[in-house]
Amino acid sequence: MATKRFKPIEIETDNPATIFNDYKLELSKAIIHAVDFGVRNKKKKVDFAFIVIKGILVITLSIDSREYVDLLEQNIENLIEFEEYEDCALAMKLKNKINKKLQKDELQLHPQVQESGSSKAN
Repeated sequence: MATKRFKPIEIETDNPATIFNDYKLELSKAIIHAVDFGVRNKKKKVDFAFIVIKGILVITLSIDSREYVDLLEQNIENLIEFEEYEDCALAMKLKNKINKKLQKDELQLHPQVQESGSSKAN
């Protein structure tokens, strides 16, 4: 079975200092879709963009699974600003899914927290 791979966006520029402003929407959408890919395929790291500077230098932008929630929160605002409501809905869905999993994992790591509310009969 072939390994699934996410296809990062490619941005060509002569001035890398402005890419985060000039390509704000494209980067936000790429981040949301990379997180979606990472969550669905249980990836610890996903490359979401290749920045090609003056046709020579390539910089790869990646996200780590520990950054998913923060990146989703940051990019939801950008998606609202650009009225990209479908991607915004996807980001909210992913954020809720990740938070639910984190809560479940926390309960499994610390079961006494869950049991502390119940009383035992003697």
